[in-house]
Amino acid sequence: MQLLAIILYSRTGERQVLEFTPGALNVVTGDSKTGKSALLEIVESCLGRDTLQMPVGPITSTVSWYAALFQMEASRAFVARPAPRPGKASTQQAMLAFGADLEPLDYEELEVNSDTDAVREQLGRRIGIEENLHEPPAGSNRQSVEAHIGHATLLCLQRQSEIADPGFLFHRQGEQFMAQTLKDTIPYFLGAVPRDQALKRAQLAAARREARAAETAHRQALQAAEAAEAGLAALWREAFTLGMVEPEQQPERGIALSALHAAVTAGPVPAEADPETAARTNALERERDELRARLRSVSAERELLLQQDVSATDYAGAVRTQTARLASLNLLGVQSSTNLERSATCALCGSELPEPDPAADELHQSLFRLQTQLQGVEAARPARRAALTQLDEKADDLRVRLRTIESTLQSLVSARAVAEQLADTSRRDFMRGRIHASLAALPAGTTEEVARLKHLLDRAQARVAALTAELDPNEEREQLTSRLVAIGQDMTEWADRLQLEHSGQSVRLDLSRLTVITDTEQGPAPLFRIGSGENWIGYHVIVHLALHRYFTRQSRPVPRILMLDQPTQGWYRSEVDQASGTPEDDADRTAVTRLFRLIYDVARELAPDMQIIVSDHANLDEPWFQESVRHNWRGGRKLIPAAWIDEADR
Repeated sequence: MQLLAIILYSRTGERQVLEFTPGALNVVTGDSKTGKSALLEIVESCLGRDTLQMPVGPITSTVSWYAALFQMEASRAFVARPAPRPGKASTQQAMLAFGADLEPLDYEELEVNSDTDAVREQLGRRIGIEENLHEPPAGSNRQSVEAHIGHATLLCLQRQSEIADPGFLFHRQGEQFMAQTLKDTIPYFLGAVPRDQALKRAQLAAARREARAAETAHRQALQAAEAAEAGLAALWREAFTLGMVEPEQQPERGIALSALHAAVTAGPVPAEADPETAARTNALERERDELRARLRSVSAERELLLQQDVSATDYAGAVRTQTARLASLNLLGVQSSTNLERSATCALCGSELPEPDPAADELHQSLFRLQTQLQGVEAARPARRAALTQLDEKADDLRVRLRTIESTLQSLVSARAVAEQLADTSRRDFMRGRIHASLAALPAGTTEEVARLKHLLDRAQARVAALTAELDPNEEREQLTSRLVAIGQDMTEWADRLQLEHSGQSVRLDLSRLTVITDTEQGPAPLFRIGSGENWIGYHVIVHLALHRYFTRQSRPVPRILMLDQPTQGWYRSEVDQASGTPEDDADRTAVTRLFRLIYDVARELAPDMQIIVSDHANLDEPWFQESVRHNWRGGRKLIPAAWIDEADR
């Protein structure tokens, strides 16, 4: 995508067409206040920006539409933007047209048929920007960012105020949130992000949702299965208590269900007043009381173990402190076998001690005893942890059994209360019906359902793991680093060619801080720590040239346009220099020639796939420079024709 023409339409319908040559260096030279800087703003607006940063003056008072004609790979695109209404600085209205042989349209053909969102989408699609999405790190408050042509434009433009700024490297970098947006989208434009990353991220998000749903379903099925087993156990104990089934211990699930169904359809159910039923009920109550007592005993044992663990931790801390103090003996090289006599005299003051100091051998023995005790404490910890685990498992088992018995007893009490109000025959039918209803309420095939859901969960988790591995952030960082190294090689070579400060050192682009780094002998020097405007401009230029050389050679989806506004401002210090287009100082003239020759050579190397447009005061008397001049606004020539201004003043 390159620029063929910029077209301005007056309020009376007249046209000003400024043509540009694709695949080459295009220089727009001229005096100050001729409208050179406005070209960059017009191109950015026609690439889909809502806000038009146009200086108030002749342009805003005379122009009704701004337009640009772009050469795409297989067609042309004409984008026109109506001037914002008076008092406004932005508009989303636009006109967009495509055609193989499009030419600048007449004023009468202009119409609003699109908006800026559609312009960015349509142009981005045609230069090859694919579906992509940058996901911020987990826990970040930032929103996901999808790179579009508006983000690519940030890499193609350098305003006059930006190209000499040591604090900011890219277009609009100083605006709120824009620096982070650049960090998030530049890896995509460099190709460090896989082409199908957005698709894989969407698949990963879907797989994670599927895994969460499968996990929830599996957990609910497990809970239902546990509830069903507990219900079956309670129903079996109740049926046994009523004398309907044998034995007391529940058999395997299928056998238990068959026995219960047979009991419901069998002969009459014994009456509740049957002494055997009452005896079994009493047995259940005794078993319940016994389970409660055992659960209390297990809880007491667990509490005791926990207290012992806390005491052992405190004791071990005290022993470690004393051991650390005695361990200093090892620094003296004194062995435990050394037999030094105990001294009764103070080594400092010489006075007699009531209790002689211990000898080195005694201290070593004390250290050995403490270390042995500490090893014993540490060895006991795994055993305590295992005992705690066993007690927890035992308590869980007791609770399950206790819940089953309590549920059985509660059912018996409720059934007895209802049955006592019925006649004998109705009472027996009621008990059979209640058992039958309870059997019908039990979920069937819970074990098979749990197994099926567990299989689905395993598959979903395996899918998540596979996609996560394919989107390895470490691999993306390696890919990005590799590309930045290649770009840094060009930057290093061109810094030497421009004779910038610290030339001869390694120069690289630091994407994490969005600045240029030169690796000096005193350490890395970022751009803001390198002096003089000439160096700031030079490093800005080589960064953007290196990036676009990489974009072009790797066929990355970035417009093949680089617009630089006033790159020689650091050398044109007087109005005389600006008016003539050539600095009077020989050193300045040599530096300007060196800068433009680099830009010219890069454009020629990448021709016909790269277009560089420079708006500047420079008008060098060099054949290669003069062949690059497309518009020379001197002698009264300007972006806005004088007739338009006269018409507006009437």
